[in-house]
Amino acid sequence: MGESWFAAHAGQLGLRDLVPQHVFVAPDGTIDRVDFWLPREGVVVEFDGRQKYDDPDMLQGRSASDVVWAEKIREDRLRARPEVRTVVRPRWWHLLDPERLRALFRTHGVRCR
Repeated sequence: MGESWFAAHAGQLGLRDLVPQHVFVAPDGTIDRVDFWLPREGVVVEFDGRQKYDDPDMLQGRSASDVVWAEKIREDRLRARPEVRTVVRPRWWHLLDPERLRALFRTHGVRCR
């Protein structure tokens, strides 16, 4: 649900060329699907709610610390790609106020309306 909200706000902010569910393939064949990709800016956008770390169904038998560790390794792999300049992680707090969301992206060097 947060990803849909973000997509709607992204249009209002003028974030062009937003690619949902973009797939990056690492040299070893590892597949990393990101929530959104802004290729001209080199920005990966990931929206993860707290439930990813609390909900037993989403944890799938793993501990929250295992999920955080796997996410860290994944993000390191993404950041190591030459086309990825940064990873931006908006939260619900940002989505509730377009100015907060705009400020978050501007902090990462992304032009917004």
